[in-house]
Amino acid sequence: MLVFYFDILFLTARETVCFVLTGARSQTLTESDPVVKKPGESHTLTCTGSGITLSSNWMAWIRQAPGKGLEWIAMHTSGSSKYYSESVRGRFTISRDDSRNQLLLQMNSLKMEDSAVYYSLCSNYGYGFDYWGKGTTVTVSSATSTGPTVFPLSPCSSDSATTFTLACLATGFSPASLTFSWTKSDTALTDFLQYPAVQRGETYTGISQIQVKREDWNKLDSIKCLASHPVGHLFTSVHPDLMNTVKYIEPTLKVCFSEEDNEVTFSCIAKDFAPKEHNITWQKNTGEITGKIDKIETISAGRAGNETTLYSASSFLSVEPDEWSKGTTYTCVFERKGKDNISKSVTYKESTTTCDGCREADVEVTIEGPSIQNMSVNRKGTLTCEVKVNKGRVEKIFWENSSGKEIAGSQLEPGKGKQSTLFHTIDITYEEWSQGTGFFCVVEHDNMIEPLKKEYQKDIGKKTRPSVFMLPPVEHPKTERVTLTCFVKDFSPPEVFVSWLVNDEEAGSEYDFNTTSPVESKGSYSAYGQLTLSFDQWSDSEAVYSCVVYHESLVNTTKAIVRSIGYRTFEKNNVVNLSMNVPDTCKAQ
Repeated sequence: MLVFYFDILFLTARETVCFVLTGARSQTLTESDPVVKKPGESHTLTCTGSGITLSSNWMAWIRQAPGKGLEWIAMHTSGSSKYYSESVRGRFTISRDDSRNQLLLQMNSLKMEDSAVYYSLCSNYGYGFDYWGKGTTVTVSSATSTGPTVFPLSPCSSDSATTFTLACLATGFSPASLTFSWTKSDTALTDFLQYPAVQRGETYTGISQIQVKREDWNKLDSIKCLASHPVGHLFTSVHPDLMNTVKYIEPTLKVCFSEEDNEVTFSCIAKDFAPKEHNITWQKNTGEITGKIDKIETISAGRAGNETTLYSASSFLSVEPDEWSKGTTYTCVFERKGKDNISKSVTYKESTTTCDGCREADVEVTIEGPSIQNMSVNRKGTLTCEVKVNKGRVEKIFWENSSGKEIAGSQLEPGKGKQSTLFHTIDITYEEWSQGTGFFCVVEHDNMIEPLKKEYQKDIGKKTRPSVFMLPPVEHPKTERVTLTCFVKDFSPPEVFVSWLVNDEEAGSEYDFNTTSPVESKGSYSAYGQLTLSFDQWSDSEAVYSCVVYHESLVNTTKAIVRSIGYRTFEKNNVVNLSMNVPDTCKAQ
């Protein structure tokens, strides 16, 4: 019987790996650092719990040797019972240090076959593991351990390429367990490749490469490569080539004016130019302005363009009314070193109130979040950005992440036809949604210097598990219908989804079902899900009706709560007979 139990436990552990990786981050298991040991030596592995009280749970160690499957080696129950696999019995000892909330594994008389990645696991009841640590590597070898030497490799790309390929080389290390990581300005970069280490004599060589956008590379930030090895950690920096050529982008220039009381104000807008260095000056009738003036200039933060960073700027000029008369022309001049100037003018005309090209920008942006049904059942959903265009034209719509970086493949450029309401969507995962990850819908308008941004971010708040009750059925003799009610209470946050099953199949169109909007009371919420069916359907003695409640507080446990009822199993004396004479004027439309 004991052997059979462990087989079931082993299978459960394998099946739970993917499940735990999608769980909440507030409960973690952290193992000690990787080590290299010689045969016969000893070592103690530690696992520290955060958000989990280890003494209240069943704990275990599982390992995976290179090229092999998972192997259960030791278990410690919430009491004092301990179990071991035959491969480590008598050599390894599992224990807990409750004062430090740690699980320990004392490994004596180490053998080369003990080399593996060791995982700590935690279970509430011992029938399947709820939480896994990330694992730590133990290498047992008689060879001398040697740390790596790390070199940066020069970037390579063509002049027209939009990306650079950078590489990091580690040589002369032993044993072969080495891991690369990349950072840019202390921010981790995850989209890189690491190739298997190659043995040369008694040492190994490893290489990793990463692609970066040209515009990022041109910002002159260094990118760091870190090589982590049991002997130590070494990093190197890859710096951009300072000889990169400057790419010039000409701006779109617009000039307009307004008159108020005793002042005339001119506006000059230069949109989407590169590089940043520029100068804006004003002229009156092609000459300098001699009268009294007030001048204000602004420049926007850069945004990513095609292979470079684009900027926008504006200049505002105020003059006295007598400086603005019939036949007078004011010109905005956009100047850059080494390039021809660009200018745009406006000339006084009778009854003129503004100039061509200076229309008022007017757009309304709203974001619709994913449906609770999709997030609960399908574990993914869609954000929809709705852009209502009242005036002018929208040039581009795209999505940015919470760091302000444009999300690849999220760009929409509307056509030249009539614009009224535009829609742009992006997929969102359950993990991003439940953890409150921010997304920005960014709208570029032809009459805006700065793009308009609208943020979507779910309010995560405190998570409270709901209580679910199947209420007694209510019969409606007048309509020969029966209503089943599922009462969901005391949950938080308010997003909840209630579905109905008939004989374990999704309820079809022949049934009427709905869920009320959550009602808040003292910081928690409640809702009702109802299924309406005919007398004949209800009186089927073989039919079983189930309400299934999905809520994000259940993701790490049962994932859903199910309550079932059937005519055959229901106590008839609990049926509520409801007869009401409802006036026609009160009936639903």
